[in-house]
Amino acid sequence: MTAPTINGAKYPQPVSELLPAARKLATDLGETPSRNRLMKEFRIGVPKATELRERLIAGTAIPAALDPAPPVADTFDYAEPIGPDPAPTPDDTAHGQPVPPQRGWFRHRPRVETPPQVRVDGHPGTPAAAEPTSADRTSLVRIRWGVRLVLALGVAASIAGNVLHARDELISQIISAWSPLALLLTIELISRVPVHSRRLAVGRWAATALIAGIAAWVSYWHMAAVAARYGETNGSQYLLPLSVDGLVVVASICLVELGGRIAAAKGR
Repeated sequence: MTAPTINGAKYPQPVSELLPAARKLATDLGETPSRNRLMKEFRIGVPKATELRERLIAGTAIPAALDPAPPVADTFDYAEPIGPDPAPTPDDTAHGQPVPPQRGWFRHRPRVETPPQVRVDGHPGTPAAAEPTSADRTSLVRIRWGVRLVLALGVAASIAGNVLHARDELISQIISAWSPLALLLTIELISRVPVHSRRLAVGRWAATALIAGIAAWVSYWHMAAVAARYGETNGSQYLLPLSVDGLVVVASICLVELGGRIAAAKGR
């Protein structure tokens, strides 16, 4: 049987003459061939195949075009380790590209940078709002008039219940109507007059809470008695006053909030 030739000569040949063909084989395979592969391809023995493979490892390198691309980390959600990222090593920057860390108990998830929030006067962490325009201020004023009418309606219902419960005397009716009327005037003052002192603000709110409590207590029992007198039974006479007092409370809070917004808009 005739053996094939390498570089124009038949096998076997010295290792130095087999080295170019072995390099070509490594390029075709994309990796350094094993000793068994060298023995099979060049029909040489174990010592010569071992020496040839050692020369390939020492004197050749896999071309960059045949080097497999670095593994890409999975994009699924996973746990992120606690603590700073480890410093990159020289192996992490092979071929000019960062190499993802080896898989372990945890894998790194790409972090999304969020823009910092701008804090404004008010609730901490509230983003800065755009400066209101003249149209926005006009809309706030219109809404405040609507809320003021709702508050006036609730106070009128409370005054009516107190007056109907009072005696058929003018002085008695005026006394009964005073507590809800005082609450209406107090809410109007708070929503219109700003306070620049914390102590004054606390005192004003404390006085408002006291007036609201008195008005709610007096109006509740007066309206409950009037509702029972005019035929409300089965507990409804005790629930109707709550709807009136609840309406007054909600409208009062909305009116104070709108007053603060309008004052802040005018100050800009």
